[in-house]
Formats: sequence, structure tokens, C-alpha cells
Amino acid sequence: METAVRWSPSSSIDEQRFLLVDVTGCSFRQCKVESYDGKNLRYGTLSRNRRVPQFRAFDWSPHDESIVAVGEWSGSATVLRIDDEQASTISIPARQQRLCNVVSFAKSGLLAVGLERVRNDTCLNIWDVEHRLLTSASPIGSPGTSQHEPVRRYASSEGVTSIKFFHGQPDSLVAGIKGSSIRLYDLRDNAGNAAIQFQTTSVHNISIDPLNENYFASSGTQKDTTIQIWDRRFGSPAPVTPLGAGPVMNPHFGPVLEYRRAFEASSRVAPPSIWSLRYCRGRSGFLGALASNGDFKIFETREALAKESNEYHEQGHWQQEWQSPIDQQLSTKRVHHVEPANDIAKHGGRESGHIVAFDFTNLAGPKGMPTAIILRSNKSVEIHELKGLPPVLAMSATGQLVGSRIDHQAVNKNSAIDDVLARAGLSSISNAQSKVSINEAGHPTRSNGDSPLVRGSNMPQNHERLSSREEHERWIEARRFKQDSSIESLVSDLTESRRRCIQGYLFDCQKNRSILSDDPWLQNMWDWIGEAKRLALDQSLEVRGIDLSYLGVCNIWNVDLGSEKATRISGRSDNTDILLYAIEAICRSLDLPEFSSIESSLPAHRRLGLHICGFGLVGEDLDNAIQDLVGNEQITEAAFLALIHNKPKQALSALKAGSTPRNRELSLALAGFIRGTTDDTWDETIQDISSSVTDPFARAILAFVRTGAWQDVLSETSLPLKYRVGIALMYIADDALTTWITTTTDECITHGDIEGIVLTGLSEKAVPLFQKYILKYNDLHSAILALSHTSPRYFPSALVDAWRAEYRNRLNTHRLFLHR
Repeated sequence: METAVRWSPSSSIDEQRFLLVDVTGCSFRQCKVESYDGKNLRYGTLSRNRRVPQFRAFDWSPHDESIVAVGEWSGSATVLRIDDEQASTISIPARQQRLCNVVSFAKSGLLAVGLERVRNDTCLNIWDVEHRLLTSASPIGSPGTSQHEPVRRYASSEGVTSIKFFHGQPDSLVAGIKGSSIRLYDLRDNAGNAAIQFQTTSVHNISIDPLNENYFASSGTQKDTTIQIWDRRFGSPAPVTPLGAGPVMNPHFGPVLEYRRAFEASSRVAPPSIWSLRYCRGRSGFLGALASNGDFKIFETREALAKESNEYHEQGHWQQEWQSPIDQQLSTKRVHHVEPANDIAKHGGRESGHIVAFDFTNLAGPKGMPTAIILRSNKSVEIHELKGLPPVLAMSATGQLVGSRIDHQAVNKNSAIDDVLARAGLSSISNAQSKVSINEAGHPTRSNGDSPLVRGSNMPQNHERLSSREEHERWIEARRFKQDSSIESLVSDLTESRRRCIQGYLFDCQKNRSILSDDPWLQNMWDWIGEAKRLALDQSLEVRGIDLSYLGVCNIWNVDLGSEKATRISGRSDNTDILLYAIEAICRSLDLPEFSSIESSLPAHRRLGLHICGFGLVGEDLDNAIQDLVGNEQITEAAFLALIHNKPKQALSALKAGSTPRNRELSLALAGFIRGTTDDTWDETIQDISSSVTDPFARAILAFVRTGAWQDVLSETSLPLKYRVGIALMYIADDALTTWITTTTDECITHGDIEGIVLTGLSEKAVPLFQKYILKYNDLHSAILALSHTSPRYFPSALVDAWRAEYRNRLNTHRLFLHR
């Protein structure tokens, strides 16, 4: 420590004073704040003393601000005046020469001096400086050395590293004994033994919470950034141990809170040490810690009530059982990172601006938060106010955005939002709205034509291939930043549920689809649910008491009815042969086309799975589906649907219906494949065309015509999952299909991919999928409406019940009792 700063505890709103200490220059300067505008601090000098002996420890008297005490390298302690360099001093020498580690004033005028260890001498001596002042000829004492003895002597042959008097009990002090323990001494006890002790090696920089003196903190040795907080009510009685006996840690008398690595070490420099610990004078539980590398943190703690339990004993007496302090009587509320460690590389190798000292003031800042005075290595002095929590934003029952009140004034809506976004590292909403638009491919871009917005550095750029799931993520991002979004919809996730509910977003699948016109992925989900609901109402998937309604392809292929089979099989056993018979019977009742694409031992499973996906079409049904897509100008999708069903000529006809150059390129590529004119040049040409194509169906067509292998098409993840499942069912062998379905289902559940509903159905497998989906998109509304079709009818789920209750509470908050 080369410099230090101390704030005057008697400072008021009208006059604020502080002390600047120059250890290397051997000087003290008492200063007065002249002006402070919230950023710049101006101060003047009240008094100065440059005639100070070389010292390594100091303390500022709390009862007389003109007096300081210093601990010298020789072990002597000197009491001197700041306002008079010519005044006499009081010198308190040590019996044997050694380092003076610490000096500390009590409010009553006592001075404690802590010395380095020597044999056969006490290292903690208490001197009555007030008495010395009264008996001296001059106000501060006579020159020379006094022969007076200390009023108390402690810690024989034990080094003392830190001392602090209790402000409310000036006859009690806490001292750190080097490498051994922390001890509490009562000066009224003539026995000379410690009253309480705590076994620990973190005995440096002791600081007492002035507003709750039950708690005090200490730190570790050099390069040990451990911080421990103690409760003096739970210390152990100090035993009389043999000289040289090592400390024995009793877990029942340990710290109530401990930060083992309060400061992290950089890989490029030596581990830091803790230079200073200080408790806030104006707010209980605020502990400031400064590391040698300039890292400044404030640990905000709060006291928790200890649980009590009453235990009845056989003798008929009630005994109260208190919770041990190790069971977290004190907890961390928040850690304020005032200023991180100075990065030498960041500042071009200069360290002139890092923090070297601090102290809490006794005044609150404009926002009502504690303030600290900090001293930097370039000698500049600043006042820093802790940042409070950002303004709280919420939605009212009528859909209005409201903000919390700060400094007893209402928060401006836009400024509050900008403050929240600024704290999160985001730009203003108004700026984002003016710069973001949706391009033709449905990707969010800036108005100047720059590359599309991405959610992270790993998000692919415009022409890089995205999977269907990543496309959905990008679509959600684009919708959040589109220009016609209101501030409410950008800030509050509740707005979307409220709007949808008012529009009638419930169990009408067609109506839900129209409400979700901005989300094709959710539209596809409701299309699937609508068809599954139709089949369930028609009992098309029921045969002889076996109900396969709302199951997905994974359930059908693995014959997995879930854990509650009794809800789907009435009066029958769940024998596999019976279930296989049921699947075949359902295929016959639905008049599903025979499966002949590849050899399979489970053709009925494939037929029913294709029907669930919307494939396996033949004849007029296939023609109508293709024509509907062409009529909706979904040319490439129509062509790919025909290609999946082994109708390349119909696919070619569909492509010719389009008039874009891209459709003509695809037509030529498909025509070349039909003629069978493929070679190395052909392969390179298709690769060149595919590299610039963004349409997933066009990519799939090119992937197929390039090699003619459906496995390559299956690897095209930009293709909607429904189509990839259809391809797998039609063209992948049984063993490979089982692996692919299992792997893809697990992947959908892991990523919360809503397209995975075609695999999981609305069975129990869909619950973890929707759980991830809710965590990712906060769309509880869609998840609970979908799962309400099957839970609790087919399976009970405590998680779904909790979602349902939360859904009701959210909409009740908006007073949408009838709508929901």
C-alpha cells in the first residue's frame, strides 16, 4: 500500500471532509469537498503534515480528526497532529525492535498497537492516549519518550496482523493473530485472555459492520483472495493451548459466509492480493473489497432468519434447537463489480488509472445508493455511487407498459426501456426499428442492405445453409425487430399471449393458423394437430379398443404407447402382436396405399407413419395436392412432393408452371436427370447451382438429381422435418430408420424444435420438447393449447398441469377470464 484515503465519519451534507495519505511520501492531507456535480469532484486542502516518520500502518482518530497515529518500521507508534507540523508528538516505542503491523483508535481514546512476533514479549498493547494527552504539558504531549506502561497486554509471542475496536463497545476489540486465529478481547477483563476466538488463517484487513457490529470480515494472506465474514455471537471460547500448537478448525464456529476466490487471477500476471476491506457506513451489509490489481467489488449481503425447531425430551422439557451459523445465516444478495481489474494490454501498457484505495462515505448518492470515495494511481480522487437495479418494467391488465418510480418521479417509458437495453448491452428500440426490415427470403436485414441480423457470432450469414430449426430461430428474431412492432411487444412477452387470446387463439386449429400468419412453423404445427384432431373425432385411429390418436411417427414405429397404456387400450393386454394387428387394421380401414418403395418387415408401420406425415399419396389425391401447391405459387414444394412419390415427370410439369429463372434451371437439371445424362461435369454444374440456392425444396431437388440417392436429400437439414421424415419412411432400411428416428427425435427434444411434433405427436415425448420450446421462445400459450388435447386424457403430467395453471394466471392478469 503506497497511498490511502479515508472519509470523515462526521461529514454532513453541508461539509464533507476526507483524508489523503501518502505512505511513500510520508504525509497526511485533510481535504474538504468544494463541489461535486455527479461526475467531477473538486476539493481543497484544510491542513497538511509532511513531517511524518516513515510508517507502514496508520489510523485516523474518530474523536479528534486532527490526530493520527502511525506504526513505524522499528515497531514504534507515533501520535501526531495533522493541522500543526510543529506540534509535539507522542512516541510509543517497542521493547524489542520489530515491525509495527497495525494501529487502531477506539472512540474512547484508547490506541491499540499490533506488532510482529518476537519471543517473550506481548505483541498487542493497549495504550491510553487520552490519558497521555491530559497529563502532558502540551495539548498533544511532551517531547521525548514516555515511560508509561500500556493498560493491557495481549498475544504473548504471537504476531498481530489486524485490529479493530467496536464502535458501540469501545472496551472490546477484535484482533487477527498471524497464522492462527481471530480473537475478541474485552478490556474490562483483567485476566488478559481472549473472550472468543475463531480458528482461521484469514486474519488480515479486519473490518466491522458499523450498523450491525455482530458481523465483521477478514481476508487471507498475500495472494490469497479469500474473504470470510464472521458472527461474533457464534465464536468458541478461547482455550489455553500449548505454545506452537496448530489451529484446529471447529465447523460449528466457522465463518457465516465465505468467498474462497473473491478475485480471479489473470494468466499473464501474478495472483492479486486483497489490499483493503471496508464496510459501508450508511447501509448495513455492504462490504467493499479492493485487490492489488485494481479490481474493486462490493458484496451486498443480507441476514437470513435462522430456522428453529422444538424438540420434546423424555423428561418433559422443551429444548430449543438453534440453527448452526454454518447453515447460512448470512447470504449474498448481490455482488457489485464497481471496476474490473486493470487490463494492461487494453490501456496500451499504462496502469495510471487503476484504483489503489477507497473508503465508503456516510452519504447516499442521488439514487439513494451508497457512495464510495476512490483514489487512483494517478492521484485523482472520485466519488462513485453504486448502480441500483434497473427500472422495473411490466404490463398492466390493459396492456400498457408501466415502469417503476425512481427518485419519487415517474419513469419515462422510452427512457426506462433504453436504460434496460443499455444495461443489457443492446441498442435503443427506436434505433433498431428504424434500421431493420425483412428481406424477400424472410431474413432480418438492415435498411442499408447490410448482412442479416444474427443472434450470435455463430449464426450463419445470408447465403450459408441453415437448418429448418435455425431458420425458425432467425424468423423469430426478425419478427421481434420488424418495423411495425410496438414497444410493448418488444419488451413484454405477455403482450403476444394477450393479443392472440383476444383474437380467439384456442382450440380451433384453422383459426389458430390464421392468427399465426407470421409464423409458418407454428402454422404447420396446427395443421398437424388439426388433422390428428379430425382423425381422433372420426375414431379413424381406433380399432377394437386400441386408440392410437395423436401419436407421432416415433410412437408408431417403436409401438410406444407411453407409460399410461391403459388409457389407450381398454380391456386388452398390451401384447405386441395385438398392437401390430391394430396398426394393420387401421391401415385397412383408412384404405392406405400399399407400401412398395423398399423391402421392409414393417410395411404397415411405414404406411401409417406416412399418413401421419401427410404423404403416401396416390392417384387423384397426389394430383390434387400438387395442383394446390402450384396454385399457391409454391412451385418448388409441389415439384419436390411429386419427386418424393416417384413422379419425376409431374415434378417437371410443376416446375415448368413457374416463370422464374431459378425454376427454369431446376427444370433443366431435373430433365437431365430423367434422361440419365450424368457425369463429372454434371456433378460440378449442380454443385455450382446449389451453392447459390436458398430455397430448401430447390436444394433438395438438386441434391437428388446430383446423385439420385435419397440419403443425400435426407442430409439436407434446411428441408422441413415433415418432408425428411417422409423420405426416411419411404426410402431408408428398417435398422437405419430406427436409428434415424431415435436420433432425430432426441435432437428435436434437446433443441425444443416445434417441427418435432410429427415424431413425438402429442404423447408424453412431447412434454420435454415443449419444455425446451417454452424456455427458448417463452411461448407457453401454444404449448399448453397443444398438449391440452392429450393431457390428462391420455397421460397425466404435473408439468403440464403447472403450465396450465400459469397460463390461466397470466391471462387472468389481463382480465381475459372469458377469452381463455
